[in-house]
Amino acid sequence: MTIHTDFEHDAKAVFKAMTDPEFLVDRNLALGEISAEYDVKADKKDTTLTAVREVRRVLPGVLAKLFDPVSVMDLTENWHPNKDGWIGEWTLKVREQPVTVTGTFELTPNDSGCTYSVSHKVRAKVPFVSGQVQKYVMSQTTKGATDELEYLKNYLG
Repeated sequence: MTIHTDFEHDAKAVFKAMTDPEFLVDRNLALGEISAEYDVKADKKDTTLTAVREVRRVLPGVLAKLFDPVSVMDLTENWHPNKDGWIGEWTLKVREQPVTVTGTFELTPNDSGCTYSVSHKVRAKVPFVSGQVQKYVMSQTTKGATDELEYLKNYLG
């Protein structure tokens, strides 16, 4: 699954917000997360963002019997300059659950600002219900990414 979002701001402005720990914590809390902590390290070339995020979800049917509705997630994003934009990869691991979400992203200039594209791939290793878990996590990841990008658009104005 890939999500594409166009911004009327240049790639540098979008990158700055997407790697600003204060903005990211405010965004996550505004979108209903229980807590969020971010750390950003940048060298001359690359930027690495790490986060610990705690969320509460309403789990459907059988998943509610298998998992706690409160999850702690470890997120890592690696941003690499690419021409006039950035590319990168990200990983999200759900603590104490056999679920990992991985993907790639790209932030590229366009004629009216820039485009951010992010892909998601879910892996769940749960006997008998892996398919249900993956489908649910994918839906939550897609909704979360869409909400976060909409929040960013509103923030940038």
